[in-house]
Amino acid sequence: MDWNADLAMYQEALHAEQIGVARWDLKTDRVYGDATMKALFPDHLTSGSYSDFLLRCPEIHPDDVTLFKALVFFVQTPHHEYADKSHEIIIDFRLSDEERRQQWFHAHFIVHFEKEWPKDVVILLRSTDSEHRHDEALRQKAERDALTGLYNKEQVRERIDAVLSASGTAKALLVLDMDGFKQVNDNLGHLFGDAVISDMALSLAEVFAPEDIIGRVGGDEFVVLMQDAENLSAVTARCEKLRNMLRRSFHYGDGQTLNVSGSVGIALSPEYGASFETLFSCADKALYEAKRLGRDMQVFYTDELREGKKKHVEENSIVEGRQALLDHPVEFIFRMLYETKNPSVTIQTLLALFAKYFMVQRVVIYQNQGGTWICWFEWHAEGVLSPAEAHEGVVTDFINQNYRKEIYGYFSECTDTSKVGGEMGKTLVERNIFALLHAGVMDGDKRIACVGFEDCRAPRIWTKQEHEILRTFADILGTFLMDQMRYGMVRRGYRRLQGILDAMAEHVWVVAADNGNIAYMNKSTRTLIAATGSNEEKNCYKVRTDSNRSCARCEYADLHASCPAALRLQAEAERHNLEPVSVPWTDELNGQLYLGGYASPQS
Repeated sequence: MDWNADLAMYQEALHAEQIGVARWDLKTDRVYGDATMKALFPDHLTSGSYSDFLLRCPEIHPDDVTLFKALVFFVQTPHHEYADKSHEIIIDFRLSDEERRQQWFHAHFIVHFEKEWPKDVVILLRSTDSEHRHDEALRQKAERDALTGLYNKEQVRERIDAVLSASGTAKALLVLDMDGFKQVNDNLGHLFGDAVISDMALSLAEVFAPEDIIGRVGGDEFVVLMQDAENLSAVTARCEKLRNMLRRSFHYGDGQTLNVSGSVGIALSPEYGASFETLFSCADKALYEAKRLGRDMQVFYTDELREGKKKHVEENSIVEGRQALLDHPVEFIFRMLYETKNPSVTIQTLLALFAKYFMVQRVVIYQNQGGTWICWFEWHAEGVLSPAEAHEGVVTDFINQNYRKEIYGYFSECTDTSKVGGEMGKTLVERNIFALLHAGVMDGDKRIACVGFEDCRAPRIWTKQEHEILRTFADILGTFLMDQMRYGMVRRGYRRLQGILDAMAEHVWVVAADNGNIAYMNKSTRTLIAATGSNEEKNCYKVRTDSNRSCARCEYADLHASCPAALRLQAEAERHNLEPVSVPWTDELNGQLYLGGYASPQS
């Protein structure tokens, strides 16, 4: 058989169809091909074993190597059923080009037998890449959402059902949508709304793993199947990250603002079902609960929701209160301070509200008293360590050393304490402090107190809103604290002055200008006035004269000689060469006073 002559007969027709042709001589294990074939395999046809090439060629896609292993095994073994005949084998495979792009080929192997043994193989090869890409585009168009490129509702249902039907790790179905999206469409237009939806799809692709299944089921509603949901804290962390990315503000019109965010409902499989329809129904109920509780949160589906019971039911006023806090935190906090008229009660109430609103299990306020951090107020959930137990020792040091100046204020922040490392990270996890956010209460550059959130269930990404609320509360708390500190400083100053005046030999007393009440007498005066037996009376004229009438000419400050007590004081003062003193005095605690008494001239 003259192979070259036969090859020439068909070469022109095959070349016109862009089909490469070659002969594989099984005795020598060499292949000989035409120009078209050599263009497809320029580096592998001139020398070497063709079997080795098929088995070891790195350009062949790993999933297709098995097909060539079967081909090589077939041509190296006898087949009685094909004795002195031929047999055709067709393989569609992918091959990498010089730029590592995958291209599709269609190979037609015609095996000729001599008796039962394969003798040679005619290979017809052509590129089918454009056909495959066209088919893929049609398939994508049928399977994908036109706006986002994610799976459409039908396809995502089919793929999720296929995954759920197979055994494996625990999985989580997430149903999510955008809070406030209708207002975006109504006020900014549907084209802008489409851009927001596309951005939401990109955020989903960034947050979730490549093996997770993501689809758009309509409008601004999406579903995600997390294929590995064994670690619930990881599921929560993904949702927190996504919600942080979805939270946006859009400005329009005359200074108006639209705030949008994301809410997520989560149903776990196989606990609550092993089909798309069942899990979607559960996750949708959890999404509704997230909306009811105030939006911008994730909620896991539970038995309580299935039975129609609401765990930790919130009254409408509480839900409205949460939204009021989120929308206008300064007004909300000051309104509470005004309505309660008791800062201590208000602060304790706010801590409980913060814990509920932001789903944290510990809220604390520490005050710096002479370098020692004292827990001033605290709230913690049932079953959670108290701040004294949780923060004892190195934990307090870690929180204080972790403070940094951030864009939102002065914070000590950690989103996942398990990543802290070393003994410190181990201690934090052992005490169930998985994430913390503490805001410094500042007096200039000095941190005089702090207020902190702590999540004792799972790591979390602290949102912009949580930073801003905590900073606002810290600022208001700082004003209250500094007022308290100034009041304390005044009182301490009075105590020091009292000690000084009591140590003086001079007689000094303080009289209120509006009613003549004695506000203060130093020790020397108290000893002298005690002789009248009237030092327990409030009015100075009663103390000095034992009379029920005020001195006609005294006016509380000018100690007139008509008072017997004043005469005794005057005589005592003259004996000690003292001069009378009368000084008006405005006092922060008691109002207008007069400081009266006698002192030496050099005083």
